[in-house]
Amino acid sequence: MRRSFGRYELVRELGRGGMGVVWEAYDRADDRSLALKLLAQRLGGAELSSLERRFLREARLTGRLTHPGIPAVHDHGAHEGELFLAMDLVAGDSLDAVLKREGRLTVEGAAAVAGGVAEVLAYAHEQGVVHRDLKPSNLMLTPTAQVKVLDFGVAAALEPQPGETRFTSPNATPGTVIYMAPEQAMAETVPASDLYSLGCVLYELLTGAPPFTDGSVFYLYHQHANVPAPPIGDTREGVPSGLQALVESLLEKRPEDRPASAAEVAARLAEWAPTPSADLPPDPRLAEIDVLRRAGRPAQALAEYEALSAEAGTGRADLLAARAGAALCRGALGRTREALDGLRSVLAAQRSVHSPGDPVVLDTRYEIAVLLARTGERRAAAEALRRLVEDEGRRLPAGDPRRGRSRALLTRLERMT
Repeated sequence: MRRSFGRYELVRELGRGGMGVVWEAYDRADDRSLALKLLAQRLGGAELSSLERRFLREARLTGRLTHPGIPAVHDHGAHEGELFLAMDLVAGDSLDAVLKREGRLTVEGAAAVAGGVAEVLAYAHEQGVVHRDLKPSNLMLTPTAQVKVLDFGVAAALEPQPGETRFTSPNATPGTVIYMAPEQAMAETVPASDLYSLGCVLYELLTGAPPFTDGSVFYLYHQHANVPAPPIGDTREGVPSGLQALVESLLEKRPEDRPASAAEVAARLAEWAPTPSADLPPDPRLAEIDVLRRAGRPAQALAEYEALSAEAGTGRADLLAARAGAALCRGALGRTREALDGLRSVLAAQRSVHSPGDPVVLDTRYEIAVLLARTGERRAAAEALRRLVEDEGRRLPAGDPRRGRSRALLTRLERMT
């Protein structure tokens, strides 16, 4: 039976969790179906409870994340004492339902799913957001096999926006203990905490169960902090040794011993993921936005790159091109460090889509070297350019004007030093 909720009609319940209940809803004002999350408890008085604050924080954090792997937030607020969040309705199955129905995934399927999650994490970490609750029930597979990462409701901003505060108390441990990093149980969360959780998920995709499942909450804490995960080879044969080693590195007890970034994890997983099929023809809007950027209008171009990135159905190569263009706009706007981090993330993903000698990859490497030089990291820039001079000489045709750009910049840097 349908229930009216302001401008929305609640059609059917989709699921329940610690934050509340999620409904499929019809938005009468915009004539579309959405997912509507309602807070588990009603507003009670002038003071917001910590749960209500977390809910409002989810709206702010998730609302500023624009990535095809993250459902977009369209509306949030309160209606008749109930807080709500309206977001994209994602078609498909949660990963826990897939595992329950089909069992462990193939090596290629596990690498593809985990790689998709790693790409979303790379983007979120660039924005200063840690998920903090990665688990199969928070991951969706669409009918086209795209991975969607749900529920940033317990996410924490590494660098809160002006006016934001952290609402997690020192003794709180948001997350799910079976997938929780050791440091997170001690109320310390860093981007590498998401990588540990991803390692638990990938372990389950390959073996059928997470590394630690038995015992009390405190015994599970103890195992995450002190007990090595059982070797994957003890449960399943045929998993490549390199992939096993990657899982082991994700499950290192100390954050500093795990891979350096989610972008690095995505690039490494590409070795075992299925070879991408030919992408769609480039979106003509990319060329139009590129013209804006080169014409000295980076703010307008940035907005259009971000809008294109957020569209459902954007091809992977187009998405990476838009993310690279957005990073260049940020650099032109003086946000050099942000631009550098963005391009490094894009480069890791580009290497899983294009060949190492593809001009797209070479262009990104060159722009990274330019930004390194701009930030004063001349030695790192020079090392990157020396490798690039050799690769451009081997990969680019003789008449390509890009063949000389890296050598020219390297010469300028050497003269300055």
